[in-house]
This record gives sequence, structure tokens and C-alpha cells, in this order.
Amino acid sequence: MTERLSLAAYQTRAVDGLSRVIRKVAELHDRDPAHRQAIALKSGVTLLQSPTGSGKTLVLGRVLEELRGALSRPVVWLWFAPYSGLVTQTRKALVAQCGGLRVRDVAKDREPKGTRDGDVFIQTWATVAASNKDARKVRRTSEAALSFDDLIASWRDAGFFVGVVIDEAHLNFGASAKVAAGFYLDHIQPDFTILATATPSDEKLEAFERTAGIEVASRVVVPRAEVVEAGLNKVGLKLGVIRFREGDRDLIDHEQATLQAGWTQHCRVRERLKEHGLAVSPLMLVQVEDQAKGGEDPVKRVRDKLVEIGVDDAAIATHTSGQPDPDFHSLAYDPDTHVLIFKVAVATGFDAPRAWTLVSVRPNRGRDFGMQIVGRIMRVHPSVRPIHGQDDLLDSGYVLLTDPAMQAGLQAAVDELKAVRESIELITDNLDLYEFGNAERQAVASDAPKPPFTPKPPENETERQERLTHLIEQGVVRADVQNMPDTEKDRAIVAGETWQSMSDTPLFGDLPESKKTETGKAPSKLNFRPYPLRKDLDLPRALVRELPPDPMKLNELVHDIARDFCRSADMLGLLQRKLTKAHLNLRDLFAAEFQETVDLRLRLSNARVAEKAQLAFNFNDAIDPRLLKRALVEELRGIVDDRGIEAEEHDLRRAIELAGMTEPEKLKEAIKTVQARNVRTDASEPVPEQYFGPDGLSEAGKSAYGVFPHRLNKEEQDFAAFLDADKTGTVKWWMRNPENETWATRLILPSGHRFFPDFVVGVSGRTTPDSIALIEIKDDGETGRLQSDRNVEKIRVQHREYRNVFWTYRSNGTWIRARYAEGLHKIVPNDRFDVKELVYLG
Repeated sequence: MTERLSLAAYQTRAVDGLSRVIRKVAELHDRDPAHRQAIALKSGVTLLQSPTGSGKTLVLGRVLEELRGALSRPVVWLWFAPYSGLVTQTRKALVAQCGGLRVRDVAKDREPKGTRDGDVFIQTWATVAASNKDARKVRRTSEAALSFDDLIASWRDAGFFVGVVIDEAHLNFGASAKVAAGFYLDHIQPDFTILATATPSDEKLEAFERTAGIEVASRVVVPRAEVVEAGLNKVGLKLGVIRFREGDRDLIDHEQATLQAGWTQHCRVRERLKEHGLAVSPLMLVQVEDQAKGGEDPVKRVRDKLVEIGVDDAAIATHTSGQPDPDFHSLAYDPDTHVLIFKVAVATGFDAPRAWTLVSVRPNRGRDFGMQIVGRIMRVHPSVRPIHGQDDLLDSGYVLLTDPAMQAGLQAAVDELKAVRESIELITDNLDLYEFGNAERQAVASDAPKPPFTPKPPENETERQERLTHLIEQGVVRADVQNMPDTEKDRAIVAGETWQSMSDTPLFGDLPESKKTETGKAPSKLNFRPYPLRKDLDLPRALVRELPPDPMKLNELVHDIARDFCRSADMLGLLQRKLTKAHLNLRDLFAAEFQETVDLRLRLSNARVAEKAQLAFNFNDAIDPRLLKRALVEELRGIVDDRGIEAEEHDLRRAIELAGMTEPEKLKEAIKTVQARNVRTDASEPVPEQYFGPDGLSEAGKSAYGVFPHRLNKEEQDFAAFLDADKTGTVKWWMRNPENETWATRLILPSGHRFFPDFVVGVSGRTTPDSIALIEIKDDGETGRLQSDRNVEKIRVQHREYRNVFWTYRSNGTWIRARYAEGLHKIVPNDRFDVKELVYLG
């Protein structure tokens, strides 16, 4: 037999307060029976507001028990719970703790004879007020039983008061408020009404009041602090946020990480309970989202992830509307169940005092729902009450939300945290809000009006060159745009033509403009003329161009790359890497100054690693990433077999993908090295015999065509003059190396793109074919353009025949030589540019 519980001080005060209200209303009914309905609606409604886990059912039961024999007439009570599961739970609680009451079932027991003071019928609204078959049966009189309506009438004829208890009242005042109100007013017409809730929603309550025409005349409010002091609510509620190590965020399944963090905290609680010698098996609750139509089953997804992190499948239970557990409420006391996966039904009224940890992988549905969810983990297990307030770990509930990155951005995560906070505000007097992480930067919208005309990008190379040349000649776009990638050229074309269109628009719109006085003829287009290739400078017949490796030898190429990469990367170390470190930051929402950090070991996600590694192997259009990965797997397989290391295929693939993500420069270096060995060269395209440029170009003594070429930007123009003015005898000749010209020299980059250095220079004493050195000019060493990924890739390659490319830019009027700093992974100044150094191959 269950021991009868003693009431805490606040429970005793609540019982006394509610009982006094009912006695007072009964006196009003006895004094003025003609106005029974008005008294019931205006004075007979009382609200009990008490935190989840504070023992509302016990308080209500003891109130009904105390009123037995205390009124002028006997009372029959109709107790409404929002869910059928709570009907069973409430019946068991009243039978165990309120022996003076008799619990009855309206679906099976509608015999008026024998009804006595304190009888309690427990059901949902759907049992009596819905239009389903069972409800219709209850509302129909038969030979075996009266209808529910006739049963109520028989009680009144026998002189009984009729009282109503509406548990979890905020849920009964939702979408069904009108139906509930109609049934409440037209059929029950109670003399007393007690509303009980942990989360009073003013809007829903007011809606019910308006619909039913009632007024909540009395309120009994129990503050959370008293429930904590009595040992029925945990002291703290800690919100956990996972902090990943730099670079690990993309390698981890954030949902699985949150489950792992929750399970880690669950295990800490379990071990602490053992240390105290308490035979309590804690429970972790996992809330999942609803299944989308045609989508994956979230319950199965989460269950599989729990098993993967080490949770015994037999220790996992589920309860959803689609997969209800017939023994749902017994799960709260089953020590072999360590995890309960649920959607919504468990959120309200489910009594689980052994639950300490809640993991939510779905957005909360507002403050009421969030509060009820949290309420499941705020109860204190009876076995723990003797040490209540003495152990920080056991004195708190723990809530872990899916990592913000998995939600709709950081703002959505903040909103989710606020929803939980607001529901908690209803059960505490003081609560400070702490926001974690950086606030999301808001995009600033420009107030500038959009231009009326937006040009389209060019559709082919010919159109691109024509439009870009026109803009350069008009001075709208800089000449050095010619040396940029096609995407940058197209962006410059669209921007230039847009600006040109806007600048061509009359200042005052369509107002007529005065005619301009003709002062002369419009300037004619530039006259182009040929400039012959000089024969006096010992110029090369053709320039050596690099060509991509032979496509027919691609298999050999990828195997060479695989060999080089596997030798340079820490493949064996990555092969063993399955976990990574992280931290779980726990912050107490009730005592904001208290926070704690827990170390985590999180499992790397093979799926996330594979997804994020795609780009690492997909930067060279000439190399099929599938072939490269296959070659890498074969190479790594050979290495582990030689060393006697056991590894599955998926382990090898994960190691390779991790290497591609964490050591991308080594992969590019391997491709660069192998490509340099396999790149082809060609010198069959002769240097043009003539250069076509505008008439009147300035003469240049060392230029291959005797003039400074047209379309040089200022830096190129000045550097060409710098070369031409060399008096050391180092520079024999120079020529512009135009991008995309078939005869121009180029280098093949690891990405497969082509690199056309700006200048080709004949250097006295340089031991390369035709004594050629290549030079690349940049605007300056300060702008972000210099440090672009493309430039960093370019500066690290050497020409197969002409060797190193010299990089230079001007700083404070001085030409500076640039170099690549391996440790910094950026381009840095080396020293002052000296033409004499063009002789050196390095």
C-alpha cells in the first residue's frame, strides 16, 4: 500500500485557500438558490496556478477530500484532463493519496443509485463532448445506463452540488475553447469550477471567460521558490551550448553532437546517484520534430544516432501519436529505460521525476509548450529529496538545444532560447536573460535606388572582348581588368555599362536639353597601324607554352598525385581520428552567475566529412575527383597493409577526406609537383610579326615592337618604362605577354587554370631558353586583391622551362619584389626589386 504523503507548507496553504473559496460559494448558493447559475459563473470559478512538479494533482485531490461532509449538500466532481494518458495517471494518484474519494469512470459507470459525496469522474473533454462514437454512446440513454446529461440531472434531483476540475486548463482553452465552453455552460452547468495550470495563458483564459461568460474570481498562486524549498522542484535549470574547436564545426553532425552532450550529462548524473548510494536510474528525454510528408522518420533518425554514440537500443523507448507506447506512463518508473524519444504528447502532465536531461532537436512551440517540456525535468525524485540542495549536479535539470548552426541561423536559435526563457518566467520571479555567441549581423540595405538599366553579362568570348575593350577605351574600366578571370571581367563590364547608362541619363530626366553649339568635329576613332617585330634584339621565334598533362595519361597522373599526397599528409594519424574534443557550457537560467564547463569527446560524422570534402577534391576541372579519390584509397590501402594496420574501406575514405579538408595545401602541392613533371610544353606558335596598336605610341628602346603597347595600366606602363631604362645591361629586350593569346606563354596552375605573367624579358646571363624571365605586376602590396586565393596559387608555381616568375609591386614609389611565405600562407614583401636579380633561377 502506498504511503500517504504529508503536505508541504505551501500545499497546505493552497488546500486551505481553495477549500475556503468553495465553502464560501456553497454558502452563496444556499442563501440565494434562485441565482445559482449567476453565482457559479461570477463567483464560483477559482484558478490554482502552481509550477509543474509542485503536486497540483495532490493539492486538488486533498481539496475535494476535505470538502466531503463540509458543505450543506454532497458534491459530485467531474475532473477533466487534456489527454487520455493523464486520465490514468490522475486516477492512480487520487486512489493512492486521496482515500476519502471514490474514483469513477463515466464511460462505464453511469448508475445514479449509490452516488455519494466526494465521487470523482475523471475523463477528457473528448469523452463526453466530441462527436465520435464513444462520446455519442456516453451521451445516449440505454437500458444499461443513463446518458451523461440524464446522469447530471439525476444528481441535481437528488440534491447534489456539481463541481468541475479542469486540469492543465491552458490546454483546454485552445482551439476547442468554443466547444468546451458550450458543453460546460449548456450541459454541465457546474456550481463550482477549479482551474489548475502551471502556465496560465491570459489570452486563452480570457477567450474562455468571454465565450463561457465566466469570471475567475479567485486565484491561488504558488511561487516557485516555495516548491524548491520544499524539495519538489530542482534548484536550477541549466542550458547547455556546445563549443566546437576551430575547424571542427563542419566535421560534426550537430544533432548527434547535441545527443552526445545530453548523454554525457545523463551519465554524469547516473554516476553521481551511484556515489550517493541512491537506487535511481535517471531518464533522458529527447524531443523530435514532426515527420514531414514523404520525409524521413525523425524518431528512427534520432534512435540510430543514439545507438551510434553508445546507447543500448533496448534502453530506448519511443512515444508518439504514430507510435504510442501502451505502457507509456510506466516508462517513468522503468529503470531499464534510459532514453525516451517523444514529439508532443509527453510534454504535458507526464510525471517523470527521474528525468534530469532534455535534448530538443526541434523548435519549441512557444512559451507554454516550452515550459511544460522543461517541467518534465524539474521534478525531484523522492529518493533524492533527503539530499536536496546539497549536490549541484543533482539539483539542476539540463536542457540542450540543437546547435544554432542547424537552426535557421543564429537569430532563430536566439528566438528558441527566448521561448524557453519566457515559459520559465512564468514560474519564477527573477530571471536574467543571457545570450550566447555573437549576435547575428544584420544586412544593411542600401537606400540608393536601383538603376533603371542593368546590362546582361556577355554570352561568349568575342562579345566579352568587344565590350571590355570599348569600356577601357572610354576610360570607364581600368586596363588591368584584361588580366583578370572571366568572372571578374564580366562583373566589370556589367558595372561599367551600368554606370555609363546612369551617367548618360539627363540630370533632369526627360526635360528637353538645349542644343550645344558646334565648335568642331567630333574626335574620330583611333587609327590603328602595325608595328613590326624588331630583328635587332635577338628575339625568340616563339615562346614556350605549358599545356595540361596528356588526358590519355590521367590514370598515371592521379596515382602519382595519390603517392605524393599520402607521403606528405598525416594519413595514418587521420585514419585513427574518429573523435574530437569540444566543450559543453552550462549556464544556470535561475542563477545566472553560475556556469560550468564539461569536456566532451564527439564523434566525427562520416557523412559531414564527405559532404564538406567535396570542394577539396574538386578544384581542378581536368582531374576527375572520383578517379583521384579511388587512387588515394588504393595508395592508402597499400600503406596500411604494409604496416599491418586493419582498416575498413569507409575508414580509408574518411581519412582521405579529412586530409583533403585539413591539409588542402599539401594536396595542391602534390598536384603542382606531379603536374610539373607531366605538363607538356609547346613552342609551335610563333611570336606575331606585327603588333597592331594606335598610331603615335611612344617609342621604347628595348620593346620587342619598339613602342610601349596600348592598354597598359599605370603600374604596367611605369614598370615597362623601368625595364626600358635599364642601364646595367641586364635587360636585353622585353615584351608584353597578353592574356589568352594563343602565342603567349602561360603556366598551368594546380587548379587547371592558366596563368599569363605580364611581361617576358630577355635577361643577359640567365640560363633559360632564350634567356627569358617572366614578371608579374600587381597594383600594390596592401589591397586584398594581392592576397586572393588565385594570386596565392599563382605565386607558388614555376614555368617548366622559364622557371621562377618574378612578382613585383610599387610601394612609396619603389618597386618591391614579392614572395610567398609558406608559414603565413600569404604574399609578403621580400626586398627592393633589382633587375640584376633577374639572372637568378629562384
